[in-house]
Amino acid sequence: MQLNVQMRVSLIAGIAVFAGVFGLSAKADVTVTQLANEGVILSDGGSARVMIDGLVVDSYSVYGGLPTEYSGLFNSASGPFSGIQLALASHQHHDHNQPKYACQFVKTSKETLFASSLQVLALMRERCRQHVTTSKQVRILDPKYDQPEVLQIGDIKVTAFLLSHGKGKYASLQNFGHLVEIGGLRVLHLGDAAMDAADFSRAGVDRMNIDIALIPFWYFQPGPGGEMVNRFLNAPHKIAVHIPPGEMVEVKEYLQKDFPRVLILENAMDQVQFSVSAPPPP
Repeated sequence: MQLNVQMRVSLIAGIAVFAGVFGLSAKADVTVTQLANEGVILSDGGSARVMIDGLVVDSYSVYGGLPTEYSGLFNSASGPFSGIQLALASHQHHDHNQPKYACQFVKTSKETLFASSLQVLALMRERCRQHVTTSKQVRILDPKYDQPEVLQIGDIKVTAFLLSHGKGKYASLQNFGHLVEIGGLRVLHLGDAAMDAADFSRAGVDRMNIDIALIPFWYFQPGPGGEMVNRFLNAPHKIAVHIPPGEMVEVKEYLQKDFPRVLILENAMDQVQFSVSAPPPP
């Protein structure tokens, strides 16, 4: 197994980045595996494995999909896609969840519970109505602002809560944030949350004691995102996600200059490990 550590990553104690690795030689407290866009697999190095926004194979608009060398593993729920206990989708957009592949995966991976909004499952019903409506593998989540929904699957605890996707045509879109407690750490996934301080406050993000924040890259661009990160998402470890392949070089350049402690997992199946026993970066 070849260690692929970028220079700016190597400065951070307790973190190692692996490219294209399906298995780890040593148990990690939390391993984050990059998929497409905002898709990730979170693992404790043992049996606890949760996938968020990972049921994406095809590219969509400017956003990427899975490289062909991994699509077969996805289709067979093998390799990095094996043993997924819980699959989540933040919202219905096709760069976060593709109904065709969501249906295929839950049918193939019999041990996986898929949980998401009614909007996401309504689109899946067009592809696999019987499975969505009758299978115990599928669960509707319906959190309210004052009542998040909690899932406990083995050693994984997930709190699903509402975060606005925006105004106008996005106002009625159900977008979930997920706070995942796994391997002794707390990992936050935002979906496509709008940069709205009042909305984040209402959801209580500033009180979540986050260890690892998965943050859409546009939060680090000039504008309100910097204040949002400092106020709500200033976790010890931050990973920039949802980067279009065509913008990767540009995003890497300005992050290295202005946010050198923010990690990027550039390619599908790149991994980063975090240890409870290792100190966060200064």
